[in-house]
Amino acid sequence: MKNILNVKITLGYRCIALLLVMISFGSCSRDFLEEPKNTSGLTEEVVFNSRQVTESFIAGIFANYKGQYARVDTGGLYSLDFARVMKGNDLIQANNWYGFDYGHENREPNFRRTNFNWDFNYQTINYANILIQGVTDSDLSDAEKKEFVAVGKAIRAYHHFQLVLDFAPNYNNNRSIERIPYYTERVSLETVGGKAPAPTSEIMNQILTDLNEAIADLPETRPGKSFINKAVANGMLARVLAVTQDDWAGLSVASRAAYGGSASSAVVSSNWGSGFNNMQDDEWLWALFQNGTNETAFFYGYSSAMMDHFVLSYQATYVNPNFVNEFTSSDVRNTFVDFYGVSASVPWREYVSSKFAFAFDSDIVVMRKSEMVLLDAEAQFQLGNITEAKSLLFSLQSARDSGAVMSSNTGVQLFEEILLERRKELYGEVGAEFLDAKRYNRSITRDAVHRIPLTVPVDSPLFYLKIPQVEIDASDFYTDAINAE
Repeated sequence: MKNILNVKITLGYRCIALLLVMISFGSCSRDFLEEPKNTSGLTEEVVFNSRQVTESFIAGIFANYKGQYARVDTGGLYSLDFARVMKGNDLIQANNWYGFDYGHENREPNFRRTNFNWDFNYQTINYANILIQGVTDSDLSDAEKKEFVAVGKAIRAYHHFQLVLDFAPNYNNNRSIERIPYYTERVSLETVGGKAPAPTSEIMNQILTDLNEAIADLPETRPGKSFINKAVANGMLARVLAVTQDDWAGLSVASRAAYGGSASSAVVSSNWGSGFNNMQDDEWLWALFQNGTNETAFFYGYSSAMMDHFVLSYQATYVNPNFVNEFTSSDVRNTFVDFYGVSASVPWREYVSSKFAFAFDSDIVVMRKSEMVLLDAEAQFQLGNITEAKSLLFSLQSARDSGAVMSSNTGVQLFEEILLERRKELYGEVGAEFLDAKRYNRSITRDAVHRIPLTVPVDSPLFYLKIPQVEIDASDFYTDAINAE
């Protein structure tokens, strides 16, 4: 992506070039609506006094989600999710990109995962704050200002949440711990000082405030699924409430607003068995459009490039045979095959998956309605509404498996079934196994079949990254002691 507006900003006391992504305006085609092309040369005064150009600025932020940074495994938004995928027991990564994440080795203060996740999220937060300020000070109509400020608040909240997920321990084990700062105003070289890391509870409260305000003002409509609307913001809120675990009723409301309220309709998908690469599937809530030509390169490290062994790609990700055994033969999610026939000599290479088909125009999934249905089921279980929890769970199971029967489980067994269903539905996507272990104080114990067997104990420091060393060196608010774990 070509990024512009020649301004320097300071993010967390580090100088990063502000890359204001602009686009051309000559087309009203589907490609324009999904992901416009980039151009350059406009000032902020021009950008934020035109609806069309403001939409272009927002499109540039989302285009940057597909960006390429230092390495294949530190790309855009997708690399945050896939790094978490690699930290569990269900999938196995070859000695390839994301291999350090798989080995839980890529968390040291000078390593690229730590530095990229910090920089990318704070960079995007600053884009959001520039958007909010620019629109607020503009001559746009009041209705347009409300809409675009809401987009900025949703983006700001989402990326603060990513930082909490990656740089703080389990939220409910220590809500007062101070690991990261949060920013509600743009930062520039002229900014004096900086912000100290805040208690995680303050950051989560700001996230919730931003999301609730965004939901109130966001429209239902949007130019394309690469953009944020009311449903996507509700999905963001549902993910946050699944971590705070103090508002199960609110989680149900948010998740239902995201998937539309009818679970049986929401989970219908044409992507299973078709390469999981089409964002036009109604079941996909939020995705990154790929035009298949000038915006995509082979070395981009999203799920299909790692997991597809049937075409020329990295062919790096394998599936734990014990995870394969959790699927019936009639389940459409059973996409596993002994492609190489090497199970006897190299057990971890026995199974690969055809879930994702790699191509330069393979769209990248970010959020799906089925995830929201399962979060609703989890919320109903926690509220004691067991019949409703089973019904929601079965709405997904019966859509994926013609032989499915409604669960007869209760108590812990039903809870475990819901979490297992999240792993079965979302493998290769958002790292549900790792994130669920973190938020529920569970360990991750890998089977001996793994290339790198290991155990991540309950509340282990391996559940979060260290603060970047350059951040510590440049800041008055950090010391090396914070990385002692």
